[in-house]
Amino acid sequence: MIVYHTDKKVDYDRLNTLFNEAGWDDKTNDMSRLKTMVENSQIVVTAWDEEIMVGFARCTTDYVFNGQINNVVVDSKYRRNGIGKTLINMILDSSNQVTYMLRGSVRNEEFYRSLGFEDGPISLIYKRKG
Repeated sequence: MIVYHTDKKVDYDRLNTLFNEAGWDDKTNDMSRLKTMVENSQIVVTAWDEEIMVGFARCTTDYVFNGQINNVVVDSKYRRNGIGKTLINMILDSSNQVTYMLRGSVRNEEFYRSLGFEDGPISLIYKRKG
């Protein structure tokens, strides 16, 4: 049985593994920066199979207008069991006032659309230089 936590309970070694598996190794080169990313996120949801963290999602938000969902990841052995959907829905259910943006992979676009996400009117990014 999968158990979900919203108290920033994170196994950082597993998070490293999950991020690397997803191709996000740019986020795992500096453990201090990774921990700061998690701690500075207002909402962090994790999924656990007993003592093993198998899913992670985070959101930065003001809780009243805007939220940005980032880094939704599920262990490849646990995918297609509703874990990603639950992680996202737990974030979406945290406030009915917030308009959420989601940064995700194009390969997962249909999954996000199935949860109610749609194209926004404009999205621009400013890529960090370092």
